[in-house]
Amino acid sequence: MADRGLRDFYAAVLPFDPAAHHEMHVLVVLAAAVFCLAIAVTAGSRPFVAAAIAAGGVGWPATIQPERSTLAMGALALLAALWPVVIVGVGDRRGLVPGAAVLACVVTFAAVVAGAGARPSTAALDWTSWDLFNNSRAGHTVSLVWDSNYGGIDFPAKKTTVLRIVAPRRALYWRASTLDTFAGNRWVEALYGTALSGATRTLPRDELLPAGASSRRGWVKQEVEVRALIDDHIIAAGQPMQIAAGSDGRIRYLSGGVMRVSGRLGQMRRYTVWSYTPRPTPAALVRSPPTYPRALARYLDVGRTVVPPFGSPGREAEISAVFHNDLYQQLWSYEKTWREAQRLTVKARSPYEATIAIERWLRSGGGFAYDEHPPAPVGLPPLADFVERTKRGYCQQFAGTMALMLRYLGIPARVAVGFTSGTWKDGTWNVTDHDAHAWVEAWFAGHGWLAFDPTPGRGTLSASYTNASDSRDAIRALSTGRFRDRGARNSASPARGAALEPQARESRVRWFLFAPFAALVAAVLGLALAKSLRRYRRSATGDPRRQASAARAELAAFIRDQGSPVAGTASVAELVVELRGLGVGSDAFAAAFSRARYGPLAGAEGAAKDTRRELRRVLSILRSRLGPGRRILGLLAVRSLRSG
Repeated sequence: MADRGLRDFYAAVLPFDPAAHHEMHVLVVLAAAVFCLAIAVTAGSRPFVAAAIAAGGVGWPATIQPERSTLAMGALALLAALWPVVIVGVGDRRGLVPGAAVLACVVTFAAVVAGAGARPSTAALDWTSWDLFNNSRAGHTVSLVWDSNYGGIDFPAKKTTVLRIVAPRRALYWRASTLDTFAGNRWVEALYGTALSGATRTLPRDELLPAGASSRRGWVKQEVEVRALIDDHIIAAGQPMQIAAGSDGRIRYLSGGVMRVSGRLGQMRRYTVWSYTPRPTPAALVRSPPTYPRALARYLDVGRTVVPPFGSPGREAEISAVFHNDLYQQLWSYEKTWREAQRLTVKARSPYEATIAIERWLRSGGGFAYDEHPPAPVGLPPLADFVERTKRGYCQQFAGTMALMLRYLGIPARVAVGFTSGTWKDGTWNVTDHDAHAWVEAWFAGHGWLAFDPTPGRGTLSASYTNASDSRDAIRALSTGRFRDRGARNSASPARGAALEPQARESRVRWFLFAPFAALVAAVLGLALAKSLRRYRRSATGDPRRQASAARAELAAFIRDQGSPVAGTASVAELVVELRGLGVGSDAFAAAFSRARYGPLAGAEGAAKDTRRELRRVLSILRSRLGPGRRILGLLAVRSLRSG
């Protein structure tokens, strides 16, 4: 909190150490004192203000520990909001018991109704996510599907900020996961666990990382704020090396530097991660030899077999034989894809030169176009049909095709999914759901995994992004003497990202989220109905004398509910005195009542009608002189239900 004020209030993990978080400790103690003082001052004179303060006093601390005993905390907040109104609504001790009973019934009913449904995955109104110092958070949440999907994607018209990342002004990809297994027709996430997080939260050593990866001088620090993303993948750049997170859930470390948290990423709210993000020059990549350790064999698997590494003697003949072997019929559909990759890289002298040749062909030279709703494949697997026929697709087709072609060339590759860098302002990257994307990671000796982007409209992220085929440094290193044609200008639209899960793209308001409020409304309506039924039972008679008595009882009940000390059996004379104190004349009512109740029976019926008319007049005057608060208090009061 010392560095970022209230922005970091919810980043502290409870229970916190007051010595370590003295600012937060002082704030909590001060807030408790202010809440108690405010309730004490307002409880007697302004019960609704006291109710709001009490509800806030309970609800605010509950948000520090989100999703812990939410039902109990909600019931406590409802109880705190209602008790000042009920206490003020009763005028003597005899009303405390029925008032407390009604309050207990309302809270119990609300808790039962709220707990009857499935637990919601997201709050309909997450006020703890509001940012008082910057742009407000998105009004809905976003869920992403990280496995490949080639059937088309739809992005909402309005962008939603899913992440805010404080990091250097160096454009990076924010990776969620890798699709490292090609399942014959699509790429899937098939990672294996390596460890659970320990006290240090340092990721296990990855044997595919170069020796220099352990030096912190090459790490990039990212302070990540999760705003509207529902996922269990931890987002980070490059190869994560260390993480500091305020999450109670344990972090699972998976192969390839992928991390998952138990529960949801949104529970962490904030975390800091340090990543190894190499920045080799194209000249250094040209010199990187095709020397691959055994652990890379899984990244040369094309579905049914592992192909020989780049530069191996006789590798072309060995791969060609696959397409004539009945054991590999599942791969026969990709023969033209392999032939095309071979044709494009026939003169490549290094894995790097072959990699950017494939990337350039997909981005500009091969006649491909960006299309979020490409034609459906006909008679071929999606990626084979993309290469041979449609040549239209989005990032999933482009990245999946490049990774597959690289594997056929013997270059270890995989599909990475996550987000592009987003928009940088004032030291922070603002990442939206429109930045969701899929790209390619290829492995190079001495450097590890490097990002390449074959999708038109992507890849020119910054001057430091020299791995891409449109880098001038790459052209210089390869001595090609020319800069590639920018095919992105002809693409249908800017490339966008990974497939959005339609059913979870926006959080939908579910009825049980409003159950406590519905229960409160139902309780108020029930109380009003009970009073109406009692009045109806009194007046539902043909006896004019009993009708007059019912009018007297109704007037007494109204006055009692406004806090007057009159008894429910008070005489008309006592009611007249009380009404005079309120500035309301009621002599006409008293006269009509006397004629109907005690006068000759022949004129009692007309007198009873006069009594009811005068009652309506008196009540109308009383209601006009009472403010909305007093009238609501009278509606919630239960004293009249105990009167005779």
